[in-house]
Formats: sequence, structure tokens, C-alpha cells
Amino acid sequence: MLSYLHAFHAGNHADILKHAALIQVIKKLNQKSAPYSFFDTHAGSGLYSTNGEKARKTGEASRGVLALAAFLGKGQNALQDQESANGELSQDHNAGGEPKSGTSPKSAALDDYMALVRPYLKLDLYPGSPLIERALLRADASHTICELHPAEFEALKENCARDFSQAQEGAAPSSSLATNIGSSPKSVPHTQILKADGFKTLLAQTPPKIKRGAVLIDPSYEEASDYEAVAKTAVAVHKKWSAGIIMIWYPLLAHRAQEIERMIDSICGSAKSQNANTNILRAEFCVDAPDSHTEMSLEENAAAKAQPPRLYGSGLLVVNAPWKLDEELETALKFLSGVPCLANAPSYSVELQ
Repeated sequence: MLSYLHAFHAGNHADILKHAALIQVIKKLNQKSAPYSFFDTHAGSGLYSTNGEKARKTGEASRGVLALAAFLGKGQNALQDQESANGELSQDHNAGGEPKSGTSPKSAALDDYMALVRPYLKLDLYPGSPLIERALLRADASHTICELHPAEFEALKENCARDFSQAQEGAAPSSSLATNIGSSPKSVPHTQILKADGFKTLLAQTPPKIKRGAVLIDPSYEEASDYEAVAKTAVAVHKKWSAGIIMIWYPLLAHRAQEIERMIDSICGSAKSQNANTNILRAEFCVDAPDSHTEMSLEENAAAKAQPPRLYGSGLLVVNAPWKLDEELETALKFLSGVPCLANAPSYSVELQ
């Protein structure tokens, strides 16, 4: 189906997890001088409004990245209140209990994430994964992105062609972040933009000529069959490209719990059967309890008004997870769990399978 539009959901809690992890994976790829390949199977349009009609209709950006940015914008007092509530005194406070200047989320993953998205937020915009990749991938990287939706594909081509290299425009990632991970905001990779099925394209183009690299798989999961398609694709790709980092984003939906577990079991089981030492990371961040949403008719749902959304959280499965990615995500999710307005019933888990 091609009815899904990410503009309704851009910048929500799921994007924070997905994009913070994406940035860290690219950061680790850039630590070595050798070139690499990067695939994005479901690219979307690449750039979204945080204040447009679609964003306002769901309010997900307001309860996501905008809530995080507002919390960080409150500065030291907000962070001190959070730590007091947690009964902790971090290294960002001096012996007298006063926060030091320049207090941050104390998470490299969230620091890098906010450094990249904050300039876009100033323009009421949010970058999707293709623009994040183009901002941070090295110029010698092989970059392939796919989008099948006709309108989204046309927007994707336009957004990838836009010049976000001038910081004064307020839409470029900070040069310090780019420097730290070995990339220049003025040096973007050649991107192959395909109006194509991302699953089929990934299978056809793997193993890539440049064996080092990664793929982000994050379909809409509109249909139950999408979970099986992800599992089959990931298993086949890993068999052909055993060295590739495979990042799989998935929604946490109570009515799809069985499909989610079957997908993960299939991928993990296959990877471990090839090599028992394969490093597989599973990270999940929940903003509500699994039973917070009650399935009902559209009329009943409209009448309920305060009914929590089906999406109570999201997860990432990373095959061939880079070293210390688990620690970085755990630190980030611990912080996110204490951000007001981001979650009603926060919880998280980070596990190596």
C-alpha cells in the first residue's frame, strides 16, 4: 500500500530513537578511512514541516523532538529537576549541587542528534533519514535510497538537491558535528535516488561492491505482511552480505505483538545460525504502556478524544551492531525517559541478543 505519509509522524519519539541511532552508526563508519556503502530502503520525502497541517493534526512532533528541544532549552534548572527526581547528582553538577554551565543531555547520541536537527527546527522543519545521511556520509560513500510513493519520490529528489550547506540559512547540521565524525557539510555523497521497491532493490544490490557499510530498513508496517517481508529481506541480505550493518526500525503496536516477535526471532535465529558470535542489538523506547490503547471503531475512537495512539513505542534491531552502540543508546533512552511531555508511561530496554 502507498497510503502512508511520514509527514503526519515526523519528529515523533520513534524518529528520535531511529535517527539518534542512525547518526551513531554513520559516525562509527566514518571513523575508518575506507569507503563504505549505505542503503535506505524506505526514504520518504526527506524533509518535513513540524508546524504544517499534517504535523498539527497528530501533534506527534510536539510530543517528540519539539518537547525534547523545549526541555533542553529550559537549560540547567530542568535538568537539575530531573536529576533530583531520579535521586542522582551527575558529574555535570559541582560539589554544591549547582549545575555547571553548558549542561547537556550527557549522551553523545542525543548531543549529536540535537546538533543536527536543531538548525532545521528553527525553520519549523525536520530532516528525514535521507537528509541526515547526506549530511553525514562521506563523499566517497556509495549511497542508495529508495521511495515508491510517487509524490514522496518527487519531493525526495527536490529535497536531496537543496543546498543546506550554508549555516546562516539555519538548515545545515553544525560543522563541529560533521568534523567530529569525519564528514564535511559541504561534501555530500553521490546519492542514487530510485523510485523502486526498497526490499527488491536491496536484495538486488547486495552484496555491494564496497563490502563495508550499512542499511536502514524502516517500512511503514501498514500491513501484517510487512513484518514477514522485513524478516525475509533481512535474512537474505545478511546471508549475502554478512559484514553489513543491518538496522531495522519497527513500531511497537499491541495488536502486532506476535508479528513483531516472529520477525525478530526469524532474523536473530538466522544470523546466529550463520555465526553464533554475531552481535545483535535490540533497543526499545516506550512512551505508553502496551495496553494504553483500546481497539475500537472509528466512531468510538473519535468520541474518546483522549484515546492514546496505537503506537506506544518503537524499537531497533541492529545486526552486526557497532561496538558500544548499546551503551550509547542506553544512556540516551535513560535521559529521554525523564523528558516531560515526551512520554506518559516511559520505559526502555537495551539488550544484546
